[in-house]
Amino acid sequence: MKTTNKQPRRLRNISRVDQERKRQYGWLVRVMRDKVNHQKFFSDGAHGGKRASLLMAMEFRDELLNIYPPSPRGNMFNRTNRRNTSGHAGVSRTGSWRKGHFYNVWQASWIDLRTGQKTTRKFGFSESGRSELAAKRLAIKARREAVAAMMD
Repeated sequence: MKTTNKQPRRLRNISRVDQERKRQYGWLVRVMRDKVNHQKFFSDGAHGGKRASLLMAMEFRDELLNIYPPSPRGNMFNRTNRRNTSGHAGVSRTGSWRKGHFYNVWQASWIDLRTGQKTTRKFGFSESGRSELAAKRLAIKARREAVAAMMD
């Protein structure tokens, strides 16, 4: 199954599905609200072609968004979930390879809402260098500053 990830803003919550093996072509609308996935597939054949099925999918998506508006708490990228161990959205402890050596790092990541570009900043720590707590604080600070800059 082939789906397209990078899509313009007007196609938010809509994915193109071209499944050669099953001869399935169309647009898939998905909106997740309160842990419930609302979805519907718009086949090109059943809706009068690629463009017509896209227009139907966009209309359905708009209806769903009117019924289920976005959360007032923000999108999922700015909230923690049960898998988060740092206590801060977009901040995680991980490792990184550089020049053949493994380093422990705290990593801050975010997606620029204007460009869709994902950005990652890593802050290393070791017994002989920066402390783990200092690296974590730097990662939290970097993410907060980046998100605040986007909101301006």
